[in-house]
Amino acid sequence: MSLSLTVLMMTSVLLVLSLDNNYILITEEKDWCQALQYCRRHYTDLVSISNKTQNDKVSEKGKNKTFWIGLQHDQWTWADGSCSTYRNWSNSKENSCSVFDTMGLFKLKCENVKKRICTKGNMRIKVIQNNYTWEEALNYCERKHNGLLWIEDEEDQKVVEQWLNHTDVEGPFWIGLRQSTLFGFWIWKDRTVGYSNWKNDKIPAMPMSNRCGVIVKRNTTGKWKDEDCWRQHHFLCEEEIVLMNKK
Repeated sequence: MSLSLTVLMMTSVLLVLSLDNNYILITEEKDWCQALQYCRRHYTDLVSISNKTQNDKVSEKGKNKTFWIGLQHDQWTWADGSCSTYRNWSNSKENSCSVFDTMGLFKLKCENVKKRICTKGNMRIKVIQNNYTWEEALNYCERKHNGLLWIEDEEDQKVVEQWLNHTDVEGPFWIGLRQSTLFGFWIWKDRTVGYSNWKNDKIPAMPMSNRCGVIVKRNTTGKWKDEDCWRQHHFLCEEEIVLMNKK
């Protein structure tokens, strides 16, 4: 692994460029891709430096801290053009392409045929191995990523099941599924559930149901189940894929 990739995987504060071309120092620590995503969502971009005047202004605004700027060197890129700091190589042999299995990423010759793992749209799954209540998990995902995972249709479900089959992290996992205490129907954050994949194909109903939802990995891979919201589990966030050529 090159030095540039090692640095890329560290966390640091970040300096961003606002819409009015002012520099803003964000003191919450993130890795480089998270910093890029944050800046493009809330401001304009990570800071770029093209001359000494800008460099002096950036240094002054940085208040003697170490911070991310919009400069990256990485010889490996993802096929969709997205940004990722994940580099967990399982071997050191240099080749042209990479594949994933339960041991991590492998470098192989591109002509070698392997099963594919796909993403859908512009989101990816982030597993958080902290044990939180549903509400704590919701707050964490909304603060750090794009929110708790929600499943819109059968295609989304298949992508999640594919992910579950390739992770050794045991569930169940909180997802963004909860029951309206007033009306009794199930919702994803701000919309009602259309497609569903409940355990035993039965929608949990009040008054016997628990009010929050998990997705189960063991034995009934991918099935949803109601759960006491105060129990603590790992959980799945969804994160927007940041394209490197996005302006």
